[in-house]
Amino acid sequence: MRPVHPALLVLVALVPALAVARPWQGIQPGASTQRDVVERFGEPVTRAKRGARTVLAYHGEHAPAGTRQAQFHVDPAGVVQEITIFLTAQLDAETVEGTYGKPPQRTFLEDTFQKVWLYPAAGVTVYFGKDGNVEALTFSQGKARPAASGPSAGGAPAAGAAAPGGTQAAR
Repeated sequence: MRPVHPALLVLVALVPALAVARPWQGIQPGASTQRDVVERFGEPVTRAKRGARTVLAYHGEHAPAGTRQAQFHVDPAGVVQEITIFLTAQLDAETVEGTYGKPPQRTFLEDTFQKVWLYPAAGVTVYFGKDGNVEALTFSQGKARPAASGPSAGGAPAAGAAAPGGTQAAR
């Protein structure tokens, strides 16, 4: 029997399964509120405005277990729309594929050419660092799979959409 890679255990614990839309650490994008986040994690280390959204950030000793940082992007109505986490464990592409399968969409960050894998149905985006390991994961509401797939099938961020760290995602 092949031993289980420790990073796979961390990934499984931190991310929702593809077939089952589960919240991350009890917070569900599109349903949970800013109040839910604060009740679950306490007051954030920082609050910042990013466009119309407020970003609640937990980092350092206040970061949730298994992360270096977690960011909760809250819309003006107070609903969490997106969660971005920066993991403490090193995960490689093989581990991500073992959890989610082959990515339905692949792209890159325009300014650094670092790879990005998109799993639109699950609402998961995986950002890889220059070393080939996962740098960050973003969770949002999953999108229904289109009836007919094609190169313009939904789910990819718009060209120029902000990625973790403020870099731009290309199509």
